[in-house]
Amino acid sequence: MEDTTMGEAPDISVAELMATELDPAALMDPMDDLFGDTADGLDMPAPIPAAPLPASLGIRISNTQGVGCTSMLAWSNAGYMAEISRIGCAISFRTVIRHQQSGRSTLSKESKHLVPSPDDAHFAHIQFSGSGTELAAADSLGGVHVYTMTGVLGRLQAAPTRTSLKEGQGTELERVVGLHWLQLWPAEFRAPYITPATKVNGKWLTQMRVLDQHVPRVHHALENRSALLYVTATSKLVLLYQNEQGIWHSTAVQLEDWQFTRDLLTHAAIGEEGDHLILTTHDFSRRFRVFKITIQWNIAQQSFSNGTTTTISPTIDIRHLTLLNHVGPQQAQSTKLSSLCVIPVIQQFAEQGSPTATTVVAVFTHAPSHMIDAQQEAFSVLAIWTLESITPTLHEYFATPKTNGQTSAQPAVTVLRRQQDVLTNNVILDVRAMYHNTVVALTNSGGAIEWYNRSTWTPIESFGDTSVASSLPQGGFEYVPEEHIAHVALNTDGSAMIITRPEGTFGVKYVRPRYTWEPLEDGISDTKGMIETAIVCLARQYAIVSSSNGATDETLAILPPNLSYDLRALFLQQAFRNLCRTLDVSLLDPQRQQQTVLKEQTHLRVLSAQLALGTRLGSPERDFAGQFAYVYLNMRSISITLAQTFSTRDGTLFSRSPDLVPSLIPLVTWVTDLIIFIADSLAVVKRNLQPGSSAKEALERLVAATGNPALHILLCSFPRVLLRMQTSAIAVYLKWIQIAKARAQTLEHKQQMDAFCEMVKNMPFAYNHFVEMLMEFDAAVRSAYTEAGSSSEERVDVELAMMIEGTVPDELESAVETLMGSLLPRFESQADMGKLYFWRTEWLGIHGDHVPQGKIAVRYDAVRKVRLTSDMKLRVCRRCGSETEDLSQEALRVAPDWVKHGQRQCFCQGYWWPVG
Repeated sequence: MEDTTMGEAPDISVAELMATELDPAALMDPMDDLFGDTADGLDMPAPIPAAPLPASLGIRISNTQGVGCTSMLAWSNAGYMAEISRIGCAISFRTVIRHQQSGRSTLSKESKHLVPSPDDAHFAHIQFSGSGTELAAADSLGGVHVYTMTGVLGRLQAAPTRTSLKEGQGTELERVVGLHWLQLWPAEFRAPYITPATKVNGKWLTQMRVLDQHVPRVHHALENRSALLYVTATSKLVLLYQNEQGIWHSTAVQLEDWQFTRDLLTHAAIGEEGDHLILTTHDFSRRFRVFKITIQWNIAQQSFSNGTTTTISPTIDIRHLTLLNHVGPQQAQSTKLSSLCVIPVIQQFAEQGSPTATTVVAVFTHAPSHMIDAQQEAFSVLAIWTLESITPTLHEYFATPKTNGQTSAQPAVTVLRRQQDVLTNNVILDVRAMYHNTVVALTNSGGAIEWYNRSTWTPIESFGDTSVASSLPQGGFEYVPEEHIAHVALNTDGSAMIITRPEGTFGVKYVRPRYTWEPLEDGISDTKGMIETAIVCLARQYAIVSSSNGATDETLAILPPNLSYDLRALFLQQAFRNLCRTLDVSLLDPQRQQQTVLKEQTHLRVLSAQLALGTRLGSPERDFAGQFAYVYLNMRSISITLAQTFSTRDGTLFSRSPDLVPSLIPLVTWVTDLIIFIADSLAVVKRNLQPGSSAKEALERLVAATGNPALHILLCSFPRVLLRMQTSAIAVYLKWIQIAKARAQTLEHKQQMDAFCEMVKNMPFAYNHFVEMLMEFDAAVRSAYTEAGSSSEERVDVELAMMIEGTVPDELESAVETLMGSLLPRFESQADMGKLYFWRTEWLGIHGDHVPQGKIAVRYDAVRKVRLTSDMKLRVCRRCGSETEDLSQEALRVAPDWVKHGQRQCFCQGYWWPVG
């Protein structure tokens, strides 16, 4: 009997099927008969297709899956950004500038100083050196070009090159698939490790650990000379390096021969491991090859009639370590490799847990097409391998001792040990190991970062413990996700990123706190501890970046302009404690005081932040903290100039070029007027002192009302030492100028020196009278500290409170009473108080940028202290807004050394940005 139930379906046309009347009852699901209507949510709707990726992101993913080096954006540690134009014909530059009126940081306009591409190729990849002053640009034909910063951000010039590589014969097969800068010796090896901040008994404590400088590391054989390595698709490894004169040379070696297109490389990554490098390559056959790279620098000394020259002739030694076939993620086989990196081990001084191994991280990305798998979202998978050395286990037969007593031994071999994959729901555009490789940042196409602990590869969660501040994500900072972005580059610590949106616009993003900066007053949530931890975390980040000589403006940009005074003070106090080794020199002998103040540089970075944050709430005018930082940073800059100018060991100061003397007149005038400003401010307080009121109370009222830092320039040990040094230098300068007047080479110089000497004659008091008061007050401060029995830690607390908050500490009240009660009256008896009252000191800029209504502000060069004119080309400091003349190369050739140095950085330690 034929089984009709298993036969073929009747042949019914579509029209007949659509015209057939169906019995609704016959369509009833028998399960419905038993249980009634279907439960809500159990019916299965048609799947909704995933939103298609923007075309620019799709192109970006396709490019990264085809070749390793495709970065169109780069962020320099010096604080500026580079961008390759859409067609690759030029590189442009921008920076972040802090606006003095609003206190907010915004992206600058594109610099007019572009870097054009070679005539026969276009730029395909850019990457800054660790210091951020040099830029490597790879073109589409495998050429790598190096550009050097010329003393101002956003203005780079081609580095002098004498390369042995053949130019003009490259093809797209020679494209660069991996590029790595060697760390600069010794600057980049001095960065300390600052441990996470822990709150103990109400104080946040950290430790600073320093790397053992004798540990073997990979770097250029010569100090302050750069080098980089890059790999081409044809397996060629090239070393570019500078010689002693700074000219770039090259040498190359073939990793392996290739015969077929499947042997061509797609990606390559390099990382340090002790005194050598680990190179990992990936080819079209999905194979990993791991190499050990050792550079022999071959240093030689050559003697010439005019001195000795050091030459280097480096060679590259290659050793093949291991091979891995069929590379891919453990799951999600539809992905393709889009990024490859080698993460070195965590150095012992930065370890927080068990030791780590050199790690190879490969990012595999799935980008769905519109036709095939449009219902699946794009995603990335991190495949992780650790590089380990093992000794193969021998069969027991071979392990048996031979007749001669020896046992067969197998040499150790290197293997890639597979770790657990990390699956993300986003497209990963960049993998970056940060801060001595303790944290890994995964930047995704949503404009956010996924943070992972380097040792455990677990996500870093926020606020596990508000008594510990260890990283940005742990401190509650995060990026607000947005629509897909195509290109991205991070700053030094990942607190900011530059992005290119799908429509082509360029922007900058900063991390934000998960909660507001103001405590919630809802009676339920207490966010004060979280806010405090966030501030301490940022202070630690600021110290970390500062100690690495990185730009810190992005860290300050996270803080809102209306941040409360208490939180500002907490930020500055923690930054000082994290970064500075010495803050008080009151009880040292004068010679050691001077040496310490001149050598100590880390405190300048924090005072620079104090200047940027030191404004009154809702106003661009500086408060006490800003005024103090402004005066001190200017004093420090001038002191360094005077010390370097006068430090002639052969005693030939007075015989030096007479042109140097008039160039210093504006600096000496600035110091002179500062001294007059201090004397006048103290006289005003004494004159207005009310009966029954102490000098301490009167001075605190002055600070609160006007932010006047005059007293604290004398009270705080560092500026008091600088002031003593400057008055001594002025005494030498007054002798020098009398000699130089007779040797003046131009009439203009003679007139300038005559005018200065006339100004000194008309001063309200003699220099030596102020010096006497200063020296006696210094002794009074020493005596007050000694009588109070203050420990070194207590004196640091006192110094910080004076510098940041303008307090007059109880420990020094006796010294203040001595100053106002006896030293100042005696000084006034020797001075012309009428001249002192009417002496004009507004040009010092101590009272901020406020200009009386109806008057035009006179602008002064922040470095040379001369008037700026409308016909000058200018540079502006991207942090404090100060201006200086943008001197031409011709002018710099004949300028004094101190002027050349001032063209590099502002007195506030910020970098210059060219205007126009």
